[in-house]
Amino acid sequence: MTPFPLWQSRAPANTMIMGEHAVVYGQPALVAALDQWLTIDWTPLDSTDLVINSELAQHTTSLAQLEIHPQLGFVGDALLAFAPALRDAQQGWQLSITSHIGTQFGLGSSAAVLAACLVGLNTLTASQYSLLELWQLGRRIIRQRQGRGSAADLAASIHGGLVYLQPERPEQPTPQITPLAPAHYALLQLGLVYAGYKTPTAEVLAWVAQHWQHRPVERDQLYQQMGQVTHQAYQAITQQAWSDFYASVNHYQDCMVQLGVNDKTLDQLISLVSQLPNMGAAKISGSGLGDCIIAFSHHPGAVQHGLQDASLQAWSHFCLPITVQGASMTPLAQLTDPSDSPSSHSEDRRHAHA
Repeated sequence: MTPFPLWQSRAPANTMIMGEHAVVYGQPALVAALDQWLTIDWTPLDSTDLVINSELAQHTTSLAQLEIHPQLGFVGDALLAFAPALRDAQQGWQLSITSHIGTQFGLGSSAAVLAACLVGLNTLTASQYSLLELWQLGRRIIRQRQGRGSAADLAASIHGGLVYLQPERPEQPTPQITPLAPAHYALLQLGLVYAGYKTPTAEVLAWVAQHWQHRPVERDQLYQQMGQVTHQAYQAITQQAWSDFYASVNHYQDCMVQLGVNDKTLDQLISLVSQLPNMGAAKISGSGLGDCIIAFSHHPGAVQHGLQDASLQAWSHFCLPITVQGASMTPLAQLTDPSDSPSSHSEDRRHAHA
């Protein structure tokens, strides 16, 4: 058997721009891929073993009896999804996973590793799934493991750039992922400020469910309003109507406050950021009750310089550009220039971190 060449798959970090909470209930979301990367080097083996090396765990299993390591759930689930094709080829692989994605800010490292696995296996097995089909497969994996999930972060890591996700609805049985043209968001800068603590997303969702359990109609109306605001933000970006986009950001933040997931620290951070020169708007990033806020501006350097303000030095923060590149698989022989490999970049060169 002729071994496959050595390959490298990679996928970017991501962050939610708008659509938190509401996207789980069928409303749209805006999600961005960020210029931090996770890579997987795929090495053919002279056996039918699967060897996974990562910072989380080292694991060896076989194609015949594929066992999933508890610390490598998404990797194992992706391998399991492609197991019939892998067994047909009778080719074992070593997966060496390297992440340059900062874990403190919740930049979707789980979605990135799943995306990198899916595009890699899609190539190795010649399965020819479309990007939408890969996303749907990944969403099934996420829901099997977590019980629920929009997989909006996975959409950004697979496609790259800024994407608009509309989950399926009764009148639209197929979900739609719309990548925005890079020219539409070329001016958009974003920065994240960490509150210093995080309430686990599952706990936040449970709190919201309990808080609204006796007001389901009002809750659904709020989610519908959040979906409308996200759609307005999407339209504003496509028209580069930045004042309208910032108004949508502020409106969505008001909805997050009404939902009940704001707190004093997040409110303070948004207030501080909003007072900075040339800053457009800021809102909670993620599920709320801690974690991060996200700040936006279309003025060159405004976010990076603004986050260096003395008023914010007590909090960790950084800026990352949106990357137009999504998940991909490349023969390592083509990566002749070391600068072509994302793993050759130091994290310090990828973002300004206070």
